[in-house]
Amino acid sequence: MADNTTTDGFIDYDKDDAKYAGAKVVVDAELEHLRKRRDSDPENLKGLALSGGGIRAASFSLGIIQALAKNEKLEKFDYMSTVSGGGYIGGALSWLWLDKWKKNNHSKRKFSTGKDDFPYGTGMRFSNKSEDMDRDQASLMRHLRQNGKYLIPGNGITLLSFVSVIFRSIAMGFITLIVLASLFFHLLHYTPIRTHETLVIVFSIGLYGISLLSYAILSAVFKSNPEDAYQWRKRWEILINYIFMISAVLLMIIFILNLNSFLSKFSLESVGGISALLGALLTWFSKSSNNKNLFKMIPTSILVKSGIIITLIGMLVLSDQIALGIKETYYYFSDVNPMAKVIVHFSIAILILFLAYLVPINKVSIHRYYRDRLMEVFTPDIDGVLTGTNTSVSEQANHFSLDDSLPDEDNKMPYHIINSNIILVESKIAKFRGRGGDNFILSPLFSGSNATGWIDSKAFANNSVTLPTAIAISGAAANPDSGVAGQGLTIDPLISVFMSIFNLRLGYWVVNPNPKYQPEQDANPNYLIPGFRETIHRKKLNEEADFVQLSDGGHFENLAMYELIRRHCRLIVCSDAEQDKGFVFDGLLNIIEKARIDFGVKIDISEDYLNKLKYKKSENGELILADRGYIVADINYPNNEPPGKLIYIKTTLPKKCLSIDLQAYKNKHKDFPDETTIDQFFDEKQLEAYRVLGMNIGELLMADASISW
Repeated sequence: MADNTTTDGFIDYDKDDAKYAGAKVVVDAELEHLRKRRDSDPENLKGLALSGGGIRAASFSLGIIQALAKNEKLEKFDYMSTVSGGGYIGGALSWLWLDKWKKNNHSKRKFSTGKDDFPYGTGMRFSNKSEDMDRDQASLMRHLRQNGKYLIPGNGITLLSFVSVIFRSIAMGFITLIVLASLFFHLLHYTPIRTHETLVIVFSIGLYGISLLSYAILSAVFKSNPEDAYQWRKRWEILINYIFMISAVLLMIIFILNLNSFLSKFSLESVGGISALLGALLTWFSKSSNNKNLFKMIPTSILVKSGIIITLIGMLVLSDQIALGIKETYYYFSDVNPMAKVIVHFSIAILILFLAYLVPINKVSIHRYYRDRLMEVFTPDIDGVLTGTNTSVSEQANHFSLDDSLPDEDNKMPYHIINSNIILVESKIAKFRGRGGDNFILSPLFSGSNATGWIDSKAFANNSVTLPTAIAISGAAANPDSGVAGQGLTIDPLISVFMSIFNLRLGYWVVNPNPKYQPEQDANPNYLIPGFRETIHRKKLNEEADFVQLSDGGHFENLAMYELIRRHCRLIVCSDAEQDKGFVFDGLLNIIEKARIDFGVKIDISEDYLNKLKYKKSENGELILADRGYIVADINYPNNEPPGKLIYIKTTLPKKCLSIDLQAYKNKHKDFPDETTIDQFFDEKQLEAYRVLGMNIGELLMADASISW
């Protein structure tokens, strides 16, 4: 066992490991497993990277993989690294290849990476011919085609179910906040704050004013000692944040109390609820692309933030109205002692808090619904799919842990790395704080990241992270404090706090794999523990927290290439199906930058070469197809290592790939093949269009004699 490996299976970041960027023990263990199982050559590793992009990425990637399998290239890959939507199909293949889905070994069918036994076939239709689909393969392919609308699959689970789950999360946060805030205002009405409002206002403004004046005084006092002056300045700059917040909160309280008093004269007691609703509507309205022209002079971020502020103020006003209503109830409780009303209110608040403490946050957030729907489609009851008796729930998959997904010695499937992002917006390390996170792997042998270290997946979270859960975590696109490559509206602190209050997240709270900060891997992240901490004590959103939050791997790197480059793969085939209508290549540019900074690896791609992937329309509206659907680039590893090759495949419209049915689909769907990722409701035609496009580009790639495999 290596020096930095502990008996509990934890592996700390190795500062002396330059080759694998601190993960030497992890990579060495994987290579030993691959050597025994596949006879892999550590100096000639091949990796398949499947990008994010939701169901679009899953469909496009499947077509490429089918072309690889058909031409006997898929079996050459040692690693399969997936992120987000690429993980949907990657997880489905792992589930099928692992051969552990069989019930009582009744099924004799065995799937592999070869052309004859690839799970979804390598042809376009059912046939008795070996090079096309057999009956089992056709059944599996049909299951995918008919379930592209995986979030609303039918059979009783409809759009209303999806919306209801979202409102369940909102309601939990709303009720908790309203009960606590109304209790606060209820108690406030028994204090002299109403009779001393002027004094409170003067105190709030004066407190902030004195703190500003103190800066000038301290600057003069320490003028002759620059080092002491620096230390005082730094302490003052930290303290002023808290002073400002105290002053702002006191002024906000006075504002809300007076607003309610003013509005009550006009019988507008319901204004709190109305303003909260209007704020929420403004937030939604500003995010709708159809309405952007109405607010074109105002940045979307300002509109969203304004809507959130109005919503929160409205909720506080509503809380004060509830407090006043309880305090001034006369009809049936006129003889009740006022303090008895406070005690009842306090008891209700304690009960709500206790219930919120008991509820596991991962099971009541939108994550759980998302995870279950993905499981039903991509890791279903295979026996049921093949026999037509059941096409959804798989009890095996529901409890199928990451440790269970370690392939047996006779299984030649690639080693599957599922990529997620650990949220580190308050990290003590500048690199992680600036990026907002770090790449957190979920794999059969180890789970973890540079920031936290890695732990044996059998020990991680008490072996509770299942394959479907890992797939859902990797695809948790909507989440507080995170955005694609660490950017976007949802990385903003105000928007993140709003999302946290209402538990609007697809992400997953899990115990920190580092025993230094979380010695109990079976600890349960209940609703109040991480949720309130995320909202109030945001400084715990770092690598030293006992509970950490995992989100979409695309929030760190959306092409799933990061870990393959870390492992010095000599060949990387990357399927890039992220939304990129303007051919900006954000995902590619992001990994090029991170590979250079983190691993000292240079990926050689020129702008002229990228232009070959672009299609466009001429002035008369005629579609001009791209020169090609893929490019080949050098991966220059450090220390004079032999260079690797990157085959980068893009969702585009290249020559020789637009068959008549794809041309017809393009004519009806102008944004194809870059329709919005928000659309996770693919019908049969839409899913098939992306799959066939991927397969057509894959076939062109296979026919390229200049590429060495």
